[in-house]
Amino acid sequence: MQSHQTSTALSTPLLTGPLRVLLYSHDSWGLGHLRRSLAIAGAITGKFSQANALVVTGSPCATQFPLPARCDLIKLPAVTKDTNGDYQPRSLSGPLEGTLALRSRILLEAFRGFAPNVVIIDHQLIGLHGEALPLLREAHATGVRTIYGMRDILDEPVSVQRSWNSQACRQALSTLYDCVCIYGNQEVFDSLHEYPALRRLAKRLEFTGYVVPSRHRDRRSPIPHLRKQVLVTVGGGEDGRQRIDKYLAALALAPCDWDSHIFTGPLMEPALSRHYKQEARRLGRQASVQVHRFHANLPRLLDEADVVVSMAGYNSCAEILQSGCRGILLPRTFPRREQAIRAQRLAKQGFVDALENPSTKRLRKTIERALNRGARAAVDVNLDGLSRICDVVSELTGVLPPALSPDQDNAAPVVHLVS
Repeated sequence: MQSHQTSTALSTPLLTGPLRVLLYSHDSWGLGHLRRSLAIAGAITGKFSQANALVVTGSPCATQFPLPARCDLIKLPAVTKDTNGDYQPRSLSGPLEGTLALRSRILLEAFRGFAPNVVIIDHQLIGLHGEALPLLREAHATGVRTIYGMRDILDEPVSVQRSWNSQACRQALSTLYDCVCIYGNQEVFDSLHEYPALRRLAKRLEFTGYVVPSRHRDRRSPIPHLRKQVLVTVGGGEDGRQRIDKYLAALALAPCDWDSHIFTGPLMEPALSRHYKQEARRLGRQASVQVHRFHANLPRLLDEADVVVSMAGYNSCAEILQSGCRGILLPRTFPRREQAIRAQRLAKQGFVDALENPSTKRLRKTIERALNRGARAAVDVNLDGLSRICDVVSELTGVLPPALSPDQDNAAPVVHLVS
């Protein structure tokens, strides 16, 4: 796949001040879209002198992460999903339509007030239930550059085709975006082949590689552990109960010769987190288990772990691929198959073990086998997505990053993709 080249055909707008980039992420379950937007914002403000970034997000955890330099955030009223996978307001009473109308107005006014040169829409092509359409149409009419940033795997092809079949989505794909950035490796999952609607955009489409911040390892090596270490992470935690229950049941089958560190996630009900701490104490000497709610530096935890048991969200998998830690993925399969597809594709490449609803005994055996295999070799995938996104922004706007001397570090402020 050739690099994005269409920007040279566009009339480059004359910037009258610092580069300004607005990033929108709808966010309902989990933390992934917000973390990815913050990572991209940090890369942009780190690479372009005096650039400003504004993240507009519906994440209920919007204030729990440090912001990169010259970046600020606007929180939209939050939504969540019910047991059928349908959206509903998370906190506000009343129908979803009222919350969506409010979110759309806030988003449009943020666009008008911030006056960005570039807008990056994450995941939802026209925003949640079309809430970003007014912004996209006004951006198109006023010459503001627009990027649709999508993780490599959205869902099964038939589901994506159905969700993109509206007139508004067809308009967005055909005229409202200057560029489509696919955050992944075409060799692992060929989105262009799997999602036919993208084929007409081939000349405006770019596989950037995985979006994952550069590693900034602590110069101090972790103190070696006498026992093996297993990290268990379930993303935001809202739907992590089944996986933690199964992991604890696997520990209870027999005494363990490893330590477990379980992170329940900031969106898990506090009472359930307390329950797991009680379960850890009940296991006693049979298994050394520590239960935590949240940690802001997953890469550091991966550095200290021998095996990670994780869901198969985009950010978690990108961090695992970047690390030398062996991964066991327990993917979510509802309300969409995205995680299951990702786990299968990464397992096919030999990068991870993937278990879809395994028995307790199978999970236990897989953990033991992974611990006995030692560190995983480096994987041959492109993890430089942030750098390529900055290149696309530069091509679309004509803004060049300042030249760096050999001793200067152009790394963006680190925003860890915590799970």
